[in-house]
Amino acid sequence: MIANYPLNTWYVAAFGDELGADGVVARRLLGTHVVLYRRSNGTVVALEDRCVHRAYPLSRGHRDGDLLVCGYHGCVYDGEGRLLRVPSQEYAPSNAAVRAYPVREDGAFVWIWLGDARAADLRPVPNSPWNLDAGYADTRETFRVEANYLLLHEHYLDLTNVFLMYPEAAPPGIEALPQLDEVHVSELSVAYARTLPRATLAEWEAEATGLPAETSCDRVEEGAFVSPGLHAQRYVIIPVEGERAYRLVRLQGFTPETDTATHVFLQLARDYETRRGIVADYLRAMFHRMAARDVEVLEAVQSRLDDDLLPRRDVNVKADRAAVRARRIAQSMVEEEAGLPVFD
Repeated sequence: MIANYPLNTWYVAAFGDELGADGVVARRLLGTHVVLYRRSNGTVVALEDRCVHRAYPLSRGHRDGDLLVCGYHGCVYDGEGRLLRVPSQEYAPSNAAVRAYPVREDGAFVWIWLGDARAADLRPVPNSPWNLDAGYADTRETFRVEANYLLLHEHYLDLTNVFLMYPEAAPPGIEALPQLDEVHVSELSVAYARTLPRATLAEWEAEATGLPAETSCDRVEEGAFVSPGLHAQRYVIIPVEGERAYRLVRLQGFTPETDTATHVFLQLARDYETRRGIVADYLRAMFHRMAARDVEVLEAVQSRLDDDLLPRRDVNVKADRAAVRARRIAQSMVEEEAGLPVFD
């Protein structure tokens, strides 16, 4: 069975601040066990988490400066994965090595390429459609969902569930989201935008921005399937035309662990009240609660799909336009890697 995630694309392996000067981070990514650590010069190493001698996880060993020592028989590896020393003999076997994976650190994220290493330089790491500059403050969180990564992309490409799942987040007086203003599709990405009717502020909007609750505002909501490994959303509050807008950007790295589990790397950035820690704490707590509800729903969907003996059979509606296109893009990338004919 072919996995429904492409290999030849960049995925988030960690936040940069997870990798300190000493320890290691172990994760299963795209079905592969990987160990990550940061060298003394600041660069990040990603190796197959499996000693060549007896398959013991290297992440259960220890660091010796920039080297990694297996905790079973003491085999020593460098940052390129080469076996340098075997304590029980004079020389290490020639050409013995674990696989080293291409990595790139960009912004908050450490990206990994788990496909054909020769192709890694041909495709840059994904960029957010809205580059975060020094004027933004952010919070970060990692969590794991027992659901396929495409279910997450589809979930966040259709926010019409907001009134059922997070009614406290909806602006007062708005009872349904309008149709999408536009959906842009490129070869490898899908982006959408919608404008909301003018309304006063929801409680969380007033708390976060510091604006009076009775302020009447326009809002623009945008989202993008940037790549199989990155989802981006932007929510803009506009009090009066011509005045400053309040921008909240939600970047989510979706990295499959397996076909039925996904690592989520959430970065929540804002360009307002950037020096107020209480605002960061408020937004972090709110979006954590929302993410917990998302996880509950997505895991329930995955569980039902796992139990269903028949092929997936969904009825799509107008709100699914962006989600359907994103799934087709991911499917075509998988089929292309497998050498299968691609039909769209």
